[in-house]
Amino acid sequence: MRDVLTVFRFTLRDALRKKAFILTTVIVLVLIVAGCTVLRVVDMNKSAPDTGTAEPAPAEKSDTCYLIDDASLIPGALEALTAAQPTVDFVAGQSNKLNDYKAEVETDKSKSILVIAAGKTGQPELTFYSTDFMSGLPAETLTRVVQNVYVAGLLSQAGVSADVQQAALTDLSYSSQIVGKMDVSGYAIGILLTIIVFFAVYYYGYGVAMSVASEKTSRVMETLVVSAKPSRILLGKCLAMGVLGLVQLLAFLVVGAVCFATIVPAGFTIMGMPLALSSFTFGSALLVLVYFLLGYALYAVMNSVCGATVSRAEDLNSAMMPVVLVSLISFYAAYATMFLPSEGIKRLVTYIPFTSPFVMPFRLLNEQVPAMDILISLALLLVSIVLVAAVSVRIYTASVLHYGQRLKLKDAMKLKT
Repeated sequence: MRDVLTVFRFTLRDALRKKAFILTTVIVLVLIVAGCTVLRVVDMNKSAPDTGTAEPAPAEKSDTCYLIDDASLIPGALEALTAAQPTVDFVAGQSNKLNDYKAEVETDKSKSILVIAAGKTGQPELTFYSTDFMSGLPAETLTRVVQNVYVAGLLSQAGVSADVQQAALTDLSYSSQIVGKMDVSGYAIGILLTIIVFFAVYYYGYGVAMSVASEKTSRVMETLVVSAKPSRILLGKCLAMGVLGLVQLLAFLVVGAVCFATIVPAGFTIMGMPLALSSFTFGSALLVLVYFLLGYALYAVMNSVCGATVSRAEDLNSAMMPVVLVSLISFYAAYATMFLPSEGIKRLVTYIPFTSPFVMPFRLLNEQVPAMDILISLALLLVSIVLVAAVSVRIYTASVLHYGQRLKLKDAMKLKT
């Protein structure tokens, strides 16, 4: 235990001094504060009261739309469109000038054309012309306005009273209520946590491999091996980088919580739903932490072997490629599963040890995950860590003092420990 603590302190102290760690921490903290500040500014702009008493200025006409209805199929469409879109200058046009209008629209994105003509069924059909698919007026909005005028005319011809017409054409109000666990906050936080876990596992696992490779290159490893067994060196380094990751993530969470409580306005909404942390309960937070620690442990022991098999730090990236591919495939598999309705696939990805640390944070915040699934997932993850660690310790012990050409894993397994 004393050897493990010695390696732990040495690795942790060395990692804390690195400029990359300091810069990353500072940049992320600044981004957290800036993000919360942006939310507050947005809320202030939305809720700023209008204290003026003067009559509002007429809306400035920013767009022009030529309305062509030679047969007067929908009387009153021009007036209704003008009332619905006050910033648009609707101009009555003629079909014989359609080509001239098209020439204007082709070179001017602020102009568009709306043609009302009789369709094959006898009912009016609308055709829109704009410069490209990114320009022009909202076709659906204009269609709804013109359709209401058309329907109102038909109802008037049928002798329907104005009150009934207004009631028939009035959009019904509605509200949405979430009965399940998923809401916009849990959805966003779940995806964010999945991404954070992936980058944390990759970043700190890479730190373990780089620490082993750099110490092996500088011959410091020879001194460490004399004072401690390779297996204890491996454990000490993994623990040190894990603690480093927890300290950094804790700093992010504390600053984020403080900024959320003090900067983000109460009742701030996204897509009409309040930004809240109701899905982030103590139990879900604890399980997310457990999956992060176990996921880190699984990938850290594999990355440490990658660092031990190289004699130069320049060869580390190529040595880590198999582990990187496994982590990337696992991450994207878990990410894709979040949007699949199949419970069977979700359960399979939950059970696979390499993917469960990435998919479970999202599921824990947005679903009612059965307790049995969680227990099976954790058990399989623990068993995998033990098995991978046993193989990794063997390879690490055999290759940590190997110099020269990069040692292949199959050759490392044949060496005597």
